[in-house]
Amino acid sequence: MNYASGGNGTSTHLNGELMNQATGLDMTHVPYKGSAPAVQDLIGGQTQLLVDAGSVLLPQVKGGKLKALAVTGPKRDPQLPDVPTVRELGLAGMESVGFRGLVGPAGMPGDVVDRLAAELAKVLAQPDLKAKFSASGSEVHPLGPAEFAAFVKADNEKWARLIRERKLQLD
Repeated sequence: MNYASGGNGTSTHLNGELMNQATGLDMTHVPYKGSAPAVQDLIGGQTQLLVDAGSVLLPQVKGGKLKALAVTGPKRDPQLPDVPTVRELGLAGMESVGFRGLVGPAGMPGDVVDRLAAELAKVLAQPDLKAKFSASGSEVHPLGPAEFAAFVKADNEKWARLIRERKLQLD
């Protein structure tokens, strides 16, 4: 069985390896130059699986060209309420979420960080903005600076451990 990715070292590659690890499978990695050609070949049957962002896959799932098997987040996707989470399928070790964050220089003054965080939280709380994110397969979960830093640190440690354990290399 082959799994597609958007290229070596991408989140789609690492998520496929996370699935190999969580399931004990030994799927073959087929790297593409981006998600678009990976999705095209998945639709065409050249590969059997792709773990990618909802914003990439949702249009194809809703259009009937792909079948969503599971979501990798901690809860079901509101756009795909009948699709179970990997945890519900017994694959808690395969949980993975993509994220976006606002960062600045390491020496940024604390009062500036706090002000930016407060203003960003106000913007992200707007219902119309949340709806736009949701429609594209994303959710808004604002974190404060300390929580975001802790999240990024834990996420980096998780992926570094996977890369070491699976002996992953870039070509």
